[in-house]
Amino acid sequence: MRHTLRFLIPILFAAVFLATGCHSPARNGRFVKVAVLDGLVTYPVNPKGEMGQEGWWFSAKDRYKSGNVGIQLGEVLARELRKVDGLDIYSRDDLSIYMAQKEHALKAAFPNLTSVERKQWLAKQDPIDYGKSLNVDYVVRSEVSRASTVTNRTFTWWYSQATVQVELWDVTKNQIVWQQTYDKTGAFDSQLKLLEYCARRVAKGIRKRDPVGLYGP
Repeated sequence: MRHTLRFLIPILFAAVFLATGCHSPARNGRFVKVAVLDGLVTYPVNPKGEMGQEGWWFSAKDRYKSGNVGIQLGEVLARELRKVDGLDIYSRDDLSIYMAQKEHALKAAFPNLTSVERKQWLAKQDPIDYGKSLNVDYVVRSEVSRASTVTNRTFTWWYSQATVQVELWDVTKNQIVWQQTYDKTGAFDSQLKLLEYCARRVAKGIRKRDPVGLYGP
């Protein structure tokens, strides 16, 4: 029994470690806490998504816009940044609960606002305020200025487009310490795949530029 316990305890610790999403600190032993907010969608789109028709004859096409692209961007950014050693990403589930509480309070204070208007109001708030409330060191704020999937109605050829801007805010310094814009078009790609591409570029940029001082002295 004793030998069995000595065998099982390391396995249990490893399972807990993986379940909590822990990862290695940076080379200098540092961890920094980061909250990744949902992306702010700056173009009009129905929350349930929308399909529009453009052109005519051989150039006739359908353009689809997703109503969840801002949430998807937040999710893929958080997922990629968790892979960066030294970044401790605030739980997206806990963040959803926090934002739901904020929206509930906003609804009570301004009952005439629609759900879409409340979410837009929350997305436009100062990321520094969110960072202080969540007790994190940095906040990732992003905007989606374009995202759609276009299908040619004659030849069924399709492609997606996405334009994303990502900002990293230092809560203590109350300023942006890193930002980048990504514009991507992909033949036979989904909008989600383009967002994942942008998220990987963000993670690569943070590793290379080290705006949070993970790899410094």
